[in-house]
Amino acid sequence: MSTKRKADDLDGTATESANASDTLQFTCLGGGNEVGRSCHIIEYKGKTVMLDAGMHPGYDGSRSLPWFDSFDLGKVDLLLISHFHVDHAAALPYVLAKTNFQGRVLMTYATKAIYRWLIPDGLRVNNLTSSAEQKIALYTEADHLATFPKIEPIDFYTTHTISSIRVTPYPAGHVLGAAMYLIDIAGLKILFTGDYSREEDRHLVKATIPEGLKVDVLICESTFGTALHIPRAERELAFLKGVTGILDRNGRALLPVFALGTVQELLLILEEYWSKHPQYQKVPIYYASQLARRCMVVYKTYISAMNENIKRLFAERMADAERSGKDPESVNPWNFQFVRALKSIDRFEDTGPCVMLATPGMMQNGASRQLLERWAPDPKNGVIITGYSVEGTMAQTLLNEPQSVKAIMNQPEVQVGRVAEERHIARRCTIQETSFAAHVDGPQNREFVEETGAEIIILVHGAKHAMTRFKSKLLSLNSTRAKPFKVFTPANSEVVKIPFKRDKFAKVVGRLAKLPPPTLLSAPQSDAAAQAVEDDRIVSGVLVQNGFNLTLMAPEDLKEYAGLTTTSIAFKKRLFCSAGVDLIKWGLEGMFGGLKEIPTSSSNGNVNGNGTNGHTTQSSTTFLVMDSVTVNVETGGQVTLEWEGNMLNDSIADSVLSVLLQMETGMVGVKRSASPHAHHHDEHNPHTTRDPADKLARLLLLLENQFGDSAITPIIATPAGDDSASASTWASLTSSTADKDEPGLEIRIAPFVARVWLRELRVECSNGALRARVQAVVERACETVASMG
Repeated sequence: MSTKRKADDLDGTATESANASDTLQFTCLGGGNEVGRSCHIIEYKGKTVMLDAGMHPGYDGSRSLPWFDSFDLGKVDLLLISHFHVDHAAALPYVLAKTNFQGRVLMTYATKAIYRWLIPDGLRVNNLTSSAEQKIALYTEADHLATFPKIEPIDFYTTHTISSIRVTPYPAGHVLGAAMYLIDIAGLKILFTGDYSREEDRHLVKATIPEGLKVDVLICESTFGTALHIPRAERELAFLKGVTGILDRNGRALLPVFALGTVQELLLILEEYWSKHPQYQKVPIYYASQLARRCMVVYKTYISAMNENIKRLFAERMADAERSGKDPESVNPWNFQFVRALKSIDRFEDTGPCVMLATPGMMQNGASRQLLERWAPDPKNGVIITGYSVEGTMAQTLLNEPQSVKAIMNQPEVQVGRVAEERHIARRCTIQETSFAAHVDGPQNREFVEETGAEIIILVHGAKHAMTRFKSKLLSLNSTRAKPFKVFTPANSEVVKIPFKRDKFAKVVGRLAKLPPPTLLSAPQSDAAAQAVEDDRIVSGVLVQNGFNLTLMAPEDLKEYAGLTTTSIAFKKRLFCSAGVDLIKWGLEGMFGGLKEIPTSSSNGNVNGNGTNGHTTQSSTTFLVMDSVTVNVETGGQVTLEWEGNMLNDSIADSVLSVLLQMETGMVGVKRSASPHAHHHDEHNPHTTRDPADKLARLLLLLENQFGDSAITPIIATPAGDDSASASTWASLTSSTADKDEPGLEIRIAPFVARVWLRELRVECSNGALRARVQAVVERACETVASMG
């Protein structure tokens, strides 16, 4: 392959700060500003899809391959083959056998059936080797047969999910089995047309997509640019006139064709014409292609994939066969009466006028090139080009009607060290072009682009001048569109980056779905009311991601809706602690601020940790720490901890164990229980914050340190407009507030005043910045003085 080129970025309004996973990246490895070796890469949300793997029919050896050295094929999750033509599928054995590709490969059933025979045939006619490389093949038939089972066939209109990538094939026309692929990655819909046709012929359906389907990105062929096809009836008439004109002058008509595709359409046209014109029935029609002869079985098998014309013809012939008792196999529409399969050119008796359909269509070698060199000097003979001619091929050269053609077939052997002498053959035969290439023309392509509703168009598979004209045509439509087209025409190895930031939606299922959605009938009257509404809107559950699909559900619904089972791990820890119940309680209150005590049966027990003094107490006492860890203290010093395992509960349990061990061995525990005495040991822990007045005093202390002593004064009044009244002392504020309207504080930061109403912790202030600061300080102060439990 030629020297690796640096990829250029075509910016699709992407910014440097855009998240890479939200950017669609399209890399053209082949088929960019050219026809041949189609191969494209799509990257989005960490997923990579490869579209086609073809070879250029005009080049030899590694030059015919796409730019595989510009991309790491090991990253590809999925490879989609649109159809079996050489420029779309011939590099597939190389990808599977000679690269680090590890993804999956999809194509339709008919495409796989024909691809099985197409590759060996191409190898046999030496279409995949390079004379400059001593005839070293890019791959062998053994490579093809070894990798063939890796291909997965699929049906039209079926959706397949692979690595969270949803793929649906639709009929593309063009050839039997050709597909266009709808690719859905995280909700981004990309349609790859491959080669497609919007015109029904004698046997193929036209390209269709479901009505109303809208896509975000359209990767579209532009083979003919803005050119307009001649109406089909006129093309058939011109074709038949050209063939019969050659025969009428006693000449030979050479029709270079691909083994499969357009040639089947031409055979149907000629068969029908010969059956209606007896004067030509003595002129043989030859079909020189072993591949076509083998693959005709595929055409006979997939009648159901063809259009109504073939189905109707098949049904009529089957009905006639049943009535006459004929073999049903003999009446298949693909059994021709006037067409003969030619096994070998060497056995061909070239004795008079004939119609010869020979492969390959580009006439680079093979039977078509051999017959061209044989018949070109005779002016009675003629060549009719019926398909698209790739730049650099003999078919394209003939359209310019050269005086001579280069002879490459049946050349004598050249001694080592000598250069072969170039030989030319005079060209006197007639040249006619009547295209039956099953590609859309300009108006059909434009109509399809508008039908899909895509705003991002990436044009591939077309000569540069044709693509440029079609791009200009699409951009000219923007003046009448609400949302303009963005059209890209990347060359080989160029990269297009387009940002697509998509909203994420989660489907709520299970018991959470039964909760009525919150509705806001009117605007909230205050900040507190707004906060209450916001709290009501919060829905708590488990968010499950499967691929790119998000589902919100209650933990109890995980098994039913997500197929996941939950397991709770219960921990139990036993230890001996000589500290008494009261000392343990005192230590836990100091650590956690408050406990829940669960009473049990009573009997005589230890009250001070050092002996029994005759007081009646519980035989065992159970505390619940922060609603998570149960601490059971039994008579005799055995302490049992139980909790459900998770990150938070494990941390709380570690803290409880630390407190128990501190009470057992630390100086605090020794000091608290050093001297036995008769009175009860149930004393208040100074770090316990159970009293609201105590909490309020600590809150005031924190606020004074933040704003200053002189800036804070107490108020006792009804909020929102009532006159304020200062209390005589702080004690009046910190006393019981049950009989007051609402206690509060006034914080004065000149020239503004903020009021803090303590029951709801609501802040009122005309200055928004001061209100926000005071609100934040009050909330943090309340969190500081509150109990951990």
